[in-house]
Amino acid sequence: MKYFPSLVRPAILSANKKILLLIVLAFFANALGAQNLPAITTNSEEDKPIELKRLHINVFVIENIATTTFEMQFYNNNDRVMEGELEFPLNNGTTVSAFALDVNGEMRKGVVVEKEKATQAFEAVTRRNIDPGIVEVTRGNNFKARVYPIPPRGYKKAVISFEQELKGNKDDYLYQLPMNFKQKLEEFSVRVEVVMNKPEVTKSKHPAINLIFTEARNSYISEYREKNVSLDTRLAFSIPKPDNLREVLTYKGEVTSDNYFYINLNPDRESISKPKPSRIAIVWDESSSGKDRDTQKEIALLKNYLKWMQEGEIELKTFSNKLHTERTFRLADGTSPRLIKFLEALSYDGGTNLGAVDFSSINCEEILLFTDGISTFGEKFQDTFTCPVIPVNSSNIADHNLLEYVASASNGIYINAINLTGEEITALLQNHQKTLIRAEYDPEKISGFFYENAYALNGNFSCAGKVEGAKTEIKLHFGYGDRITETRTLTIDNTKRIQNGLGERIWAQKKLKSLLVNGVHSEVVNHGKKFSLVTPGTSLIVLDEVQDYVNYGITPPPSLQKEYNRLLALRNKENTGTRERRLNEICEQFKIDIDWWESDHKAANKNSEIPRDAPPALEEVIEVAENVMDMEDAVLEEVVVTGYNARSTTPGMAVNTEGRQALSSSVKIQKWESNAGYMSELKATDVENLYPKYLELKPENIENPSFYFDVATYLFEKQQRETGLRVLSNLAELQLENTELMRTLGRKLVEYEFYTEALSIFNEVMNLRSFEPHSYIDLGLTYAEMGKYQKAIDELYKVVDKEWDNDISSRFPGIEVIVLHDINKIIYNNRKDLDISRIRECFLKHMPVDIRVVIDWDANETDIDLWVTDPRGEKCSYQNKYTAIGGKMSNDITTGYGPEEFRLKEASAGTYRIQAKFYGSRKQTLQGNVTVRALVYTGFGSKDGHKEILTLQLEPDKQGDYTIGEVLFEK
Repeated sequence: MKYFPSLVRPAILSANKKILLLIVLAFFANALGAQNLPAITTNSEEDKPIELKRLHINVFVIENIATTTFEMQFYNNNDRVMEGELEFPLNNGTTVSAFALDVNGEMRKGVVVEKEKATQAFEAVTRRNIDPGIVEVTRGNNFKARVYPIPPRGYKKAVISFEQELKGNKDDYLYQLPMNFKQKLEEFSVRVEVVMNKPEVTKSKHPAINLIFTEARNSYISEYREKNVSLDTRLAFSIPKPDNLREVLTYKGEVTSDNYFYINLNPDRESISKPKPSRIAIVWDESSSGKDRDTQKEIALLKNYLKWMQEGEIELKTFSNKLHTERTFRLADGTSPRLIKFLEALSYDGGTNLGAVDFSSINCEEILLFTDGISTFGEKFQDTFTCPVIPVNSSNIADHNLLEYVASASNGIYINAINLTGEEITALLQNHQKTLIRAEYDPEKISGFFYENAYALNGNFSCAGKVEGAKTEIKLHFGYGDRITETRTLTIDNTKRIQNGLGERIWAQKKLKSLLVNGVHSEVVNHGKKFSLVTPGTSLIVLDEVQDYVNYGITPPPSLQKEYNRLLALRNKENTGTRERRLNEICEQFKIDIDWWESDHKAANKNSEIPRDAPPALEEVIEVAENVMDMEDAVLEEVVVTGYNARSTTPGMAVNTEGRQALSSSVKIQKWESNAGYMSELKATDVENLYPKYLELKPENIENPSFYFDVATYLFEKQQRETGLRVLSNLAELQLENTELMRTLGRKLVEYEFYTEALSIFNEVMNLRSFEPHSYIDLGLTYAEMGKYQKAIDELYKVVDKEWDNDISSRFPGIEVIVLHDINKIIYNNRKDLDISRIRECFLKHMPVDIRVVIDWDANETDIDLWVTDPRGEKCSYQNKYTAIGGKMSNDITTGYGPEEFRLKEASAGTYRIQAKFYGSRKQTLQGNVTVRALVYTGFGSKDGHKEILTLQLEPDKQGDYTIGEVLFEK
């Protein structure tokens, strides 16, 4: 933490105004709003929770800017190394400014990099059991820190700082911090320093803890310590606002050579009544995230609004993953009982699709939009408005930037109900609010001017900019529409620049907010990196070894930069020509694959040369296989499969390879039933009552992904497509930006032909994990299902053409060859409509096969093997890649996702048994069950081939075999 002992701000505080500083640990009204204290979770029910044992809080306030630092020590009460996730939603406008992690007894500061790069580096380093840490922001200003490793029966220390502009009432700035601890803290301390101009400190009349303040330099400091304490309160204090600000000081930049100013004003609180509308629209979000909103408060404020409105017509639209309700209600004598009853009876379920509502088609005078603004599913948000929109949010986790944009773009007002009382909200709804009409300044001296709260001041206005020259003046005009009712003239004195980066950081945060509203991702990333801000596109990361910073092109903290530059120069010299070498190696691998396909597999059955890792003699294989299959049948009885799906099967194509008799094929998928108790309840329910029964079961299973997966699958089987889709879309709400859940959701959507929705999910996965080839595979295969074949091969070919890092290449060897099979199939069936000029000639070869099986799964650090046993009893697996009748298995993938592939060019008559061997998960953080997808093709590569899909869910701590199904070839 930095201190500014020389700071004196003249002409801020009136000499006759009593200065009041209250610092108490006390309950604060919910209307004031606050962020939650961090807590580490492991997402594993069986492991003991990670406990926060020691907490030291340091709060530093200058002007109305507060920097809060948590120094935390967590204890792992388990017998294994754990990775923990530290989650904490922050108020609108609050930004994480620093992160440090204990690395070998030394606190290593984090550096800001692209979010994807940070995730990639974190996961790769974690696999080597080396200390990394990462802080990222998910949608809704929800910050998440991932900490690894937390040693068994040991401690891990982390430090996080965040900055915020303090708001308050007409007299005081208010600081508040909840401290809701379920367990006792071994050590707890608070240190608060407020930089003021000789304040008079008065203790609270009813303090929870008596704090003693001492004057030091131009600050007032209070400290408190306690051991073995349980806290369920809030740290809160207030600072009186200045009477009349006339002169503004400036700050020297630390990142740039610019000088910055920051202005925080308290314009006169005034408003003018607005005409009562006669027709309004209410757009109500009834998605699953509604459980986190204070809907009772929302309905109460709606009642007050209707009471003021008195008479008129109300158009109601409700939505979650799609638009559900369009109804009209009459308002008479300030009440609409039918409307209120309808809203109170809503069941909050499904993903959030803001794009489901066409705001441009709503014909009314005003729209009240009740939502947290976090769109998790479906179409792009429609931002064309024909009347003012008033977004109302009552959730701690919300997309404030989007809601503010909607209000600003439609000439409405954003009401963040978390921070306002009912009376304040009523006043905002019933009156026109004062706004900043314009700012006057010399553009030669002031640039980069950013402000907020322009459309509804509510007693607070702040702005920041860059300044050149000794002194300059700025005029801020406030009022209604074009009518100015208040003007503030301020002198910016650049001769008394303060030697710290506070002004620069505040300016950078205000510019960031503007960039987020405009939605230019690359600009957000570049701005975050330049000014070390955690944004939706950047993260803070801590790495242990200098070589890891080099491997991922991450500039380390200053103490490591000399060694980093030396190693980086060496790497750049060694990497010359690596891309070309890699593509040539893939060509060689594909040539080996072509040789296999072109070989005479019948000759191989007659003791011709068999590949090096082929099986032993056929007679031995049959004898061993019989014993193995007997053992497998016994094991299967013990395998726990907690989710399932098998699409309906149809007869396959007739296989007629030159020189052999035509065979017909059929695929029988092994259907496994979920053994969860909720499935028994559903199966005892009539079809028309399935959804009400699901809603009844939901509260007990609300955080369980398998619940939605299983129920949706059952609903699809009962031809309840729309209801099944709504249930399935809940997966998008469970954990924001959890790509494992998102992949599960996207693949399930593809399975049931919801391609547009799947594409939206996979595009989001791509934005988060473009460093993994699977993101391109999912997108490419979805485009192929949609008939968009050019886009399909363009995405799939990136798996071949993209330069992957060593970690990806070593974890997924041969994935390029598997993808080339899909590419060549698409090209063969659609050649005349495709541009394939980018694809190397050595990668083009049509290789149809009678049987192709591909499995993949959604969990990282998880090992699942594909087994196929042919009619003669020989099993093709990673231990036996080539079979006597010509079967071929791809490389073994042991650290997550797959894919693994089996192919057989010419099938013999008989039954082919397909199995998945599950070896369990090695992840330190467990997200629940592992979802496996199997794609079973017959006649792959021909125009009339057939495909079956199976998805199943396996418990991560249960190992065993699972029979996917059988393929039967008959004469």
